[in-house]
Amino acid sequence: MLRWMVFPFLCVCLLQAQEAAPPPTVFSVSTTLVQIDSVVTDAKGHQVANLKPGDFQVLVDRKLQAITNFSYIHLDSPGLNRPSLSPQALRKPLPSANPADVLKPEDVRRSMVLVVDDLSLSFESMYSVRRTLRKFIDEQMQSGDLVALWETGRSNSVFQQFTSDKRVLQAAVDNLHWNPVGLGLINPFDPTGPRLNQMMSLVGTGVALPRTAPQTQRDRSIDNADERAYSRLNTTVGTLDVLGQLMDELRPVGGRKAVVLFSDGINMPGISAPGSSLQISRNDELVTRFRRLIDRANRSGAIVYTVDARGLVYLEPAQLSALDLSQQGLLQLAEDTGGFATVNSNGLSEALDRIEEEQKGYYLIGFKAPENIGTGSPGSKPDYHSIKVTVNGRGLRAHSRSGFFGETDEAARPKYDTRQAQMLAAVQSLFNKSDLHVRMTALYRRTAKGQTVVHNLLYVDPRDITFRADLYGIQYAALDIVILASGYGVDPLAALSRHVTIDANDDKLKQLRKDGLLFTLDVPVKQAGPYQIRACVLDSTSRIAGSAGQYIDIPDLKKRHLALTTPAIDDISAPGETRFNDVSSALREFRAGSRLAFAFRIETDGRGAVAPGKIDTQIQLYRDRTPILNNPVSVAPVPGQDGRAVGGELRLSSSLPPGQYYLQAIATDRGGKAPRRASSWIEFQVVE
Repeated sequence: MLRWMVFPFLCVCLLQAQEAAPPPTVFSVSTTLVQIDSVVTDAKGHQVANLKPGDFQVLVDRKLQAITNFSYIHLDSPGLNRPSLSPQALRKPLPSANPADVLKPEDVRRSMVLVVDDLSLSFESMYSVRRTLRKFIDEQMQSGDLVALWETGRSNSVFQQFTSDKRVLQAAVDNLHWNPVGLGLINPFDPTGPRLNQMMSLVGTGVALPRTAPQTQRDRSIDNADERAYSRLNTTVGTLDVLGQLMDELRPVGGRKAVVLFSDGINMPGISAPGSSLQISRNDELVTRFRRLIDRANRSGAIVYTVDARGLVYLEPAQLSALDLSQQGLLQLAEDTGGFATVNSNGLSEALDRIEEEQKGYYLIGFKAPENIGTGSPGSKPDYHSIKVTVNGRGLRAHSRSGFFGETDEAARPKYDTRQAQMLAAVQSLFNKSDLHVRMTALYRRTAKGQTVVHNLLYVDPRDITFRADLYGIQYAALDIVILASGYGVDPLAALSRHVTIDANDDKLKQLRKDGLLFTLDVPVKQAGPYQIRACVLDSTSRIAGSAGQYIDIPDLKKRHLALTTPAIDDISAPGETRFNDVSSALREFRAGSRLAFAFRIETDGRGAVAPGKIDTQIQLYRDRTPILNNPVSVAPVPGQDGRAVGGELRLSSSLPPGQYYLQAIATDRGGKAPRRASSWIEFQVVE
């Protein structure tokens, strides 16, 4: 049963994060100026960054344009997507159990969305993509990188939000499966069915076996060429729609973003990549969808790189035309957004290396806008304008965008007709919104009856809320709140929405703004696994919104046998009646020199009290991946409990600098044949 509570409390004022200088707008359209980005590479694929305006030619609707604005943006320049860590720290691997790094805006090095087109991927291709992504996360992903993973067949996954936590991304890769609802067969060029021996050879690698429909139904679908062509068209539409949704999500994110699509091909009637000799029947509706996607990608500043997950294949001559046709959409999608396509190559990991090279910087080129740029007036239908950027110099190639609809950025911005639509967009966003300061804390707990729950704490800063006075001098405000708990699936595991009204006189309002607001939600957990808790709060008066989220992994005791609940922490100098309540767990802010108390529970797959002397517990404190405690911290059973509840305290050094810290609780069970180890983390801040 979900529990909903609201109450004021005494809090430490939250520190506002210092924002770095915003990166320049990558693509923009106004009534007077169009600005586009372009990357120039030499014959070896290396960037060329010393060109002048006279080296470029820009054609709009096949007419040469005069360049009025020109600059080169270095993405590693000070204050712009530059990591604050040293090169040595960037190469330093994370501890195996380290929690998520919380990145500040100035720490962001690059943002990348990995899109797995499970609507098209075969079983074999999915295996290759999983292997490539694991290698990228382990070896190529660096501190300062923000990465999200999307699937075209699942639109509400726990892993869709940006994260710098390698554990989250590896869990996302582990949960990638071949999608029997899509068009991908067991083998991309073998429509007769699975090759059993090859499938069985993959079982030991951890790849989930496909969950196929009955063979007779599958055969009928394959044999019916018209039905399959229709299904492929629907699949293409589905893939384009998901990519369009992603582009809208990326639009508020500053700077230049990379979207990498792993697919077994996109058939695009009416779209033919440069240099192709294929004659493809035109589908006007699909062409319009494709152009709209290109426009949305351009306005979001996203570059799409496509990778044919089938790699280098050897086919019969009769199959080559089908392969070429399926690659046209991949080639054109990348070409039209300024990226490149990797086809007919087994070097999927090398493709990600090339993408990193292209993300080092780009040229910004401005020119006069075409006439009659739409401003969103009713009844106006913007025209589509083509763009072609070329560059002088032997062996040089310019990657740029191919076109846009003739409307201003404001007119093309997504509109939300209702508060519900605005909140849904915020709660599903890749990033947290911060116009209204919201903080989410998700804690893994076990009830006295042994039920697993996620105890969610939502803090709202009242100083951002608009209050109005009625005729009697009473101040009032209204909030709309949505909380979603998602696992790995389309439907949320729990959802809660509330409309909350707040009334207060002047004295109570002053106290409320000092104390803050806290909302709690307990979500019962039916099965172990990863969860994403997302929340959005909307001020009904000002319509400003704030959102927050947290990833939490619920351990499976049947497999791990030993687990620790999330530590609760508090300042030992606080009054006894306020210790270890939801207030302290929600804020998690301490001053240097204070005494930090902690408490957590040891959970095992057995029953009864924990045998004394067989489980060792200890505490470690981390800052910037470095343990900072030199002496052991005393951990003892909580008096009056069953032996599973333990706690202690430690003094934070008075010399600790302000910043992010992690408290790690560790337990080792030495009662079996082999030691078992479990750990749990809680993040907190040291403030001035």
